[in-house]
Formats: sequence, C-alpha cells, structure tokens
Amino acid sequence: MSSAEDLPTLEQDDQLAEPLRRVAYEAGMMLGLEATRDEQAYHRRRLTRHQYWLHGFGTLAGMRVSMNPETHENSSDHLEDLQLRVGPGVGIDGLGREVMVHESHCIRLAQWLAAQPEGKLLEGFDSDAGELWLKVTVRHKDCPIARQPVLTRKLNAGTDAVQPSRTADSVHLELIPELPPGSPEEGFTPWASHNPVDDDMPSLSADEQQTLNDLEDSNPEAGRQLALHARLLHALESNGLSTHNLAHELEDGARLLLARIRIETSDPSGTVLNPGLIHINNLVRPFLATASQLAWLARHNGNG
Repeated sequence: MSSAEDLPTLEQDDQLAEPLRRVAYEAGMMLGLEATRDEQAYHRRRLTRHQYWLHGFGTLAGMRVSMNPETHENSSDHLEDLQLRVGPGVGIDGLGREVMVHESHCIRLAQWLAAQPEGKLLEGFDSDAGELWLKVTVRHKDCPIARQPVLTRKLNAGTDAVQPSRTADSVHLELIPELPPGSPEEGFTPWASHNPVDDDMPSLSADEQQTLNDLEDSNPEAGRQLALHARLLHALESNGLSTHNLAHELEDGARLLLARIRIETSDPSGTVLNPGLIHINNLVRPFLATASQLAWLARHNGNG
C-alpha cells in the first residue's frame, strides 16, 4: 500500500488529463516553496507522460523472478528458508514512471505466508486444482531521505523537528494473492491505465474508407498499420485522457506485473514450500521493445 509520503505523487501522476504548468520567472517576482515544487513537477511529469504515451509499460530488461534454492532432492520437504528473488532490471510502470531495481531483492516466503490473514490468501487459492496463485508486481515509489532539522511551524511542535531534504526514486515490490485471469486479455493495450483499443473498426467516412481500401490493395502491410491508426483515432473517445483508475485503485493502476507464481497445496495456511511444488512464469509480464531490439529482429527475421 502507498505511504503518506508516496500518495501525493501517485495521485499527481495519475492525472494524465491535467494540463501541466511551469513557473513564469520575472525579475522582482517573489517565489516560494510552491514555485519550486511546481518547477520540479513540470519537468518530472513531462518525462513520465512521454514514457506513458509514447513507450507504454513493461519490462525493458531484467527483473527476473526466481526462487532460491531452485531445486531440491525431493518435492516433500518443507524449506523454511526458501526465498523469492527479483533480480536487477529496468522497466516502466503503469503510470509511465521508470522503475529501476539496482540489486536483487528477496523475501522469505514462509514468513510472508505466515503473516498473511487466511482470508487474504484465499483470494489466490484454487481449491479445485489445489493451487495457490501469487503475482509479483513493481511500481515507482518516492523515498524520503536525508532528514535534517527545520524550523517548526506550530507552537510547541517540538524542539528537534526534522523533515526529509531529498526524495529518492525507489521501487515498491509487492507479492499479491490473486487467481490468474480466466483467459488472456484480448485487444491492443498500449497504455496500462486506459482501456484497450477496440478491435472493431470504427465508422469511417466514405473518403476515409476509400483511402484505407486503396492502401490495403497496394500495400497490405501499410494498410494494416493505417487500420490500426484509424482505431486509435477513436481510442480515447469514451474517457478522453483521463485514466480509469479510481481513487482506491491508484496502486493497482501503477503496478507492473513481473510474474505469476503457482504453488501446489491443498491448504494455503499450511503450504509446504519446496522448489518441486513452486512454478514461476516470468513470460506473462508485458515487455517493451526498443528501437535496437526491433532493428535486430528485422535483421535476423525473428530467428536466432
């Protein structure tokens, strides 16, 4: 869940339809704390919006989810010290913010399971199949650091008041009990916090339809691209630039899926932790393709 320090930035980054504003500097103008914050927010939000609209969301490299140990001599022993690990990597979360994991992070799965209310674990338990499903996600998170003394602003608020002097970019990794979706999500989803692009071709004018037909006849590949552009012309008509994240779903809209974990068990509260019973799928996550990746694929025709 978001902390008190993290929530303002999370709410601000979700307001994709809000016009940005920068400070208009003039000689003799008195500027205070709000002006400095507006200046920072303008440049940071321009970058995150660029990443959101033009690049999308997903893993660029790394952040592989694994377990340690990865094997065991049998599948019946309970390993109390079994760990889930997320390796170093970089990506873009569901609101266009950079997520950079500088080093491996791990969690002792037995301790995590013991700390969860049974009702919470049931959200990811498939009793028919005898499986507990978990998902690993990551999102950007503000991390207040470098506290230093400040002047108190309230009477008797304390003689040693301190406030963070810096906000570091950090990440928030989560392990969440959740059953996998019944079927793979269909449709083109270029933006994590907006609805997928409608598969149906919108109504086109006679001239537009003729332009599309002519291109499809002369160059089928270019015609398919123009057909996608025609669908994108109408993609934001229902909600405009506003996201579909509700106030209590901000974290969910920002989360970037890294992996789904399937644990064979008949009792989620008494799960036996053994590598032979735990299955990790990293390939269910969204990925981002860079220009260099696309160029490599073009040279190798998808082989190699």
